[in-house]
Amino acid sequence: MSLFNSRFYDFNVHQDSNSVAGLAFEAKKYGYCGIALVNSAMPDEEKLPGDFSVYRSIEISGKPSRLREEIKKHKGTEAILTVQGGDEDLNRAAVESEGLDILLQPAQFNNVLAKAASDNSIAIGFNLGSLIRLRGEARVRELMIMRENLKHARKYDLLMILTGNAHSVYGFRSPREMAAIAGLFGMTKEEAVDAMSAAPLEILRRKSPDYIQEGIEII
Repeated sequence: MSLFNSRFYDFNVHQDSNSVAGLAFEAKKYGYCGIALVNSAMPDEEKLPGDFSVYRSIEISGKPSRLREEIKKHKGTEAILTVQGGDEDLNRAAVESEGLDILLQPAQFNNVLAKAASDNSIAIGFNLGSLIRLRGEARVRELMIMRENLKHARKYDLLMILTGNAHSVYGFRSPREMAAIAGLFGMTKEEAVDAMSAAPLEILRRKSPDYIQEGIEII
């Protein structure tokens, strides 16, 4: 069975000028069966393509103290909670906050932060859209950040999420293309597939009303 027969998801899609239905149909054309929309209203399901899901994502930003408050506020909801990574203080506030789902592309990440992310079941996100758009030294810096983050994610067995960070229908890339791009910073094809399939499904499982914590479930 081919690795690319999995059900794929992109958990960081922005609506901007395109309709939700337009994004959904384009994502399905590229091989995805679900997307998470960042800070957008949920669509009318009747307008979506068949066998396709759209999830709500909240991207939390601001100073570390505000991050903690906002994560606590939205903890326990069905929304996928994401923080755009930054400096060490911001990243620490994010990974120490139980309830966060994804820390995306932290610029300063280390063993201590990775351990905290592991303790709080927080996934590390890799924004491949930045590699697609950037050129020259800026692109090299992003590759170095991703390579370092991958090292910590492997060491602490963190869930990894790949996103193209699409802001329009032109921002999608097929799962095969995403895996090839992820290979530029050392991610294996198997890791890339898991980061677009198994890892998103695990986040959805944890968002289920029946989920309490690992080893406990409502029967």
